Amino acid sequence: MAKRYGKNIVDVMLSDAQTLPSSSGAEDSTNMAYVGGPTGGKLRLAIYASSAIAIADAQSFIIELQTYSADTAASAISPFSNVNGGAQAPGGSGTSHDVAHFYPFHMSNTEGAVAFSAGDLIVDFGLPEANMALLGHDYVQLVYNVTANEGSETVDAFVYDAG
Repeated sequence: MAKRYGKNIVDVMLSDAQTLPSSSGAEDSTNMAYVGGPTGGKLRLAIYASSAIAIADAQSFIIELQTYSADTAASAISPFSNVNGGAQAPGGSGTSHDVAHFYPFHMSNTEGAVAFSAGDLIVDFGLPEANMALLGHDYVQLVYNVTANEGSETVDAFVYDAG
């Protein structure tokens, strides 16, 4: 396992000094990471500023986690979404809304400015593996969404073993 920020990376870097979108819009992380089955809560996902990041007042910066059943974008379903066009997830749990999302970082345009120095932790969270298991998903990917040109700023993101 490779190490980054003192953590043991599982599979691949989701983002390795990946540039944020250069205009209002969303961009997927460079890679998907394989998580596999239940890990007993030992897998976490960390996102760091690999360069200085400054989100101006009245702008948004949102990071969404998506999960997948295969290493392909066509299998994307957010962790709290359901399968089969809104039908209940296997096991009868989950929401009946088929476009629910999981946002580990959500800063809307009404919350003021935010800044991160290079190397700052943006967010660190445990993977929603129970939800992923209900959906039959083994892969994760991030989506970076901004409302201004952040194309000079970069992030690092990866799944790591916290066990």
